Amino acid sequence: MAIDQSGGAAPQSGPPHRPHEREAPPVSDAMLGIIVVAIVAALVLGYLFLSKLIDISRQEDCMLAHNKTCAAIERNR
Repeated sequence: MAIDQSGGAAPQSGPPHRPHEREAPPVSDAMLGIIVVAIVAALVLGYLFLSKLIDISRQEDCMLAHNKTCAAIERNR
């Protein structure tokens, strides 16, 4: 502790720096992995759901047009 001119203890400027200690990451590696897997699963399920809705819509459009061959409609890629 340093002593100032008036004889009292000088205040320290802040917390001591510890160069070898790493701060904890805001999100652990395990949690980051879980988040990535959840996002990928949501995207895949969303794609499959949207694909199914498109198929149902095309089937419905065919039936509303009174076509007889609605079962033969396939999705064009």
